[in-house]
Amino acid sequence: MARVFTKSQNLMLVDFIAGWSDSSLLLLAALVVMIGGFLRGFIGFGGSLIIIPVLAEIFTPREAVALHLIMEVPGTMQLLPVAWRDCEPRVSMPAIIAMVIGTPVGAYLLATLDPDLMRIAIALVVLSIVTLLAMDWQLPFTIGPKVMTAVGTIAGFAQGSTGMGMPPLVVTIVSRGDTPDKTRGNVLATAAGMIAVAVPVQLYFGNLSYDAVIVGLTAGLIYVIATFTGSKFYEVGGEKIYRHAVLFLLAGIAGYSLVTNLI
Repeated sequence: MARVFTKSQNLMLVDFIAGWSDSSLLLLAALVVMIGGFLRGFIGFGGSLIIIPVLAEIFTPREAVALHLIMEVPGTMQLLPVAWRDCEPRVSMPAIIAMVIGTPVGAYLLATLDPDLMRIAIALVVLSIVTLLAMDWQLPFTIGPKVMTAVGTIAGFAQGSTGMGMPPLVVTIVSRGDTPDKTRGNVLATAAGMIAVAVPVQLYFGNLSYDAVIVGLTAGLIYVIATFTGSKFYEVGGEKIYRHAVLFLLAGIAGYSLVTNLI
């Protein structure tokens, strides 16, 4: 996959528009945003696992993280009522508070490290998480506030550096064995907290530009519609239909990204 932007540090809107002269890239980006939004609404997370690895190949990891983060803002607001209704503050709040520590460290690395190194890191994170999800892995100890604080710190670091901080939290929350509604509520609540922490941190480190905000909000229109669709799909069931297909797709994207950056 050819990268439209390989050297720019800040996404310029004029370059962005000119770069989409290849309609196949435009269609690919729209499709990826739609799938990511659907996953976000249905499962409560997953949008970043689809969107960031692909956009990191088209742009730079820094730009991919920025665009996805901006897309998440309206989608997160859309899901807040469900998060508020179904979450358990004792589970979600320690993780959200801990993100304040981990996210700035990760954002600093995003702003300073080599883009190819970050692409490899993103791919490895995705492959690791897909493996855990495919194995139905669960933590072998009681998950209380202390554990959620530790995981929240790790998740904040991952969010700041790769834009994919939710998976460690989701694996931990799922391992609690709560009801599906409570599990999804805790996932949505921690995701909302993560976005609230990540936006000002990424702004501080210069990872968000005005043009990235404009483009991200524009793509966010597609993301919000897809998120709404995924949320409605959750209400009628269907996880068994999509689980294996989603894991296969995630592994394929991460594997492709890893191979192209190592060769």
